[in-house]
Amino acid sequence: MPRLNIDPTTSEFRQLRQDRLLYVDKTAQVAAFLRNERYQLYARPRRFGKSLLLSTIEMLYRGKRDLFAGDETRPELAVCREARWHWRTHRVLRLDMAEIGQATDDVAGALNAQLATAARDLGLADTFPLSPEQPSRSLIDLVKALSRHAEETGLPRTVVILVDEYDAPILNRMHRPQEQRVRPLLTDFYGAFKSLGPYVEKVVMTGVTRFVKTGLWSQMNQVRDQSANPVFHDLTGFTDRELDALWEQVKASVPAVAPREGWAHVTRNAWREWYDGYRFAVDADSPIYNPFAIMSSLKDGRIGEYWSETGHLGVVEALLQAPPEAEAQPTPVSTYLTRPDVLDRYELSLEWLDDLQPAVSPEAVLHQWQPAQIVPLLYQTGYLTLTPEGRLVPPNREIASYLGQVLLRPWLKADEIKMAMARQGQLVEALVDLDIPGMVTHFNALLQMLPHQRFRGTTRAYVANTVLDVAVMLSKNRVHYHEMEKSGLGGDADTVFQWDDVSMVVEFKPGTSTSAREGQRQIADPMYWQTLPRSARLRLGLALYAREGRQIDSWICQGYSALGQPLGMALTDREPWPAERHELYGHWGIDQDEAETAEARYAPH
Repeated sequence: MPRLNIDPTTSEFRQLRQDRLLYVDKTAQVAAFLRNERYQLYARPRRFGKSLLLSTIEMLYRGKRDLFAGDETRPELAVCREARWHWRTHRVLRLDMAEIGQATDDVAGALNAQLATAARDLGLADTFPLSPEQPSRSLIDLVKALSRHAEETGLPRTVVILVDEYDAPILNRMHRPQEQRVRPLLTDFYGAFKSLGPYVEKVVMTGVTRFVKTGLWSQMNQVRDQSANPVFHDLTGFTDRELDALWEQVKASVPAVAPREGWAHVTRNAWREWYDGYRFAVDADSPIYNPFAIMSSLKDGRIGEYWSETGHLGVVEALLQAPPEAEAQPTPVSTYLTRPDVLDRYELSLEWLDDLQPAVSPEAVLHQWQPAQIVPLLYQTGYLTLTPEGRLVPPNREIASYLGQVLLRPWLKADEIKMAMARQGQLVEALVDLDIPGMVTHFNALLQMLPHQRFRGTTRAYVANTVLDVAVMLSKNRVHYHEMEKSGLGGDADTVFQWDDVSMVVEFKPGTSTSAREGQRQIADPMYWQTLPRSARLRLGLALYAREGRQIDSWICQGYSALGQPLGMALTDREPWPAERHELYGHWGIDQDEAETAEARYAPH
């Protein structure tokens, strides 16, 4: 077996094939994608293979069949066996909008500079005329010139236009609404594509966000957003089938790939736990893996947080770390990460961004953001992904771990965050083992680590809620249902969990020593229990009394029926907790036969 040559940073298809680098063959899917529509948008988070996709498309349209053909050191790619791909050579105009960074205020000049460079690379004179005030005019003139030049050399007169990271100029300025003038400029620039219809063979645009139904595209309404099309769900990213095939190569090549100490931790299951779970279409057959993380893991021979080091978006971290304000943001920011809302709006609203008021600092601008905008942003940028039911969750352990660190960063130093993350893992282990005293011990240890001033002015145990929700978010593989601020007839429960055959509703009550019992009365809302899956044998309500949010001083745990009726006596912190799980079930008279009878009794008719 030849050595696996891997470079996760390579996004140019030509270099990848010429250097014999490892490549998971996506060319059949790419060819099908190109046969589909004339104008297409494909949005994915950063570090998800979008630039490699456009580079592959460029080489296909430039007719570089030799790059796709196989030889003794590289396999033939699937598109070579596609009878419907004709390998006609076209002029290809490729633009990278990521180069228009936040530092430059002259966006028009940056666009013209890219067009001038493309003109030289495609064989036009260095004196190609540019319109300083209207890059859209420069684009139209360039495409028409490319079309004429192609006809003179015997090539098809239609031009292929590829735009990478089309939304980068907007994302780089989302916290600077005084830079709104960039949007009309981009609207005019992209609108020029429509007027170029007779000269265009194909337009493919990639980006992170999806503004396709908003004003940015008002002049180019023929673009088809394929981002949530299940047919092209795995155009970038790896499927389980592809990973199985790749893993077979890895097993045969491990000595050559990575004879390093950490390689023993790289397993097929570790890949699934850390890098799988992305779903960009509700009805997709299966989730997909982050390709950059997989290739980086192969290159280094270890499991690491690769996407979080290079793929994150700074404005998202700033939004998640914004200090809570009682009026503007009454619930903890972790709500956006832990409540599995159904995503009913996929596109961000440019109109809403236009309503942001210019402010003296980016932080002041971020305070104007609303959950209705933060949630789609977290989804589109890769921090949350869809479940088959259309709800939003962190996709895998890498993202959940990174989000936990982001949320803890304003409170703790770097070395303290590492200790807090370990303690959160212990908290969740105690929770799923139904060791409530142990869970409270770890919970209090976590709360003790946080600076006291962070607890001032909070309501409904803000910090305690956040700490517990972050802890459970990190345990995606253990707690398979988690919802914060669960609504019932009597109000909102702070947190609801489900794992194995257990459902638990948790309520925090700061205040007096009787607060735990008040919390238990609130939990006894039938709506909490009737909306949870009926498969749970053990339904627990856990009320915690936290003095000024600083420590859990007392707690009460009660068993409930499916209709929210208390079963027997509650257990409290003042008496021994059952040592064995079956003893806990028995305390409330729950056994397998009774659970099956209750299931039949409460099943809908």
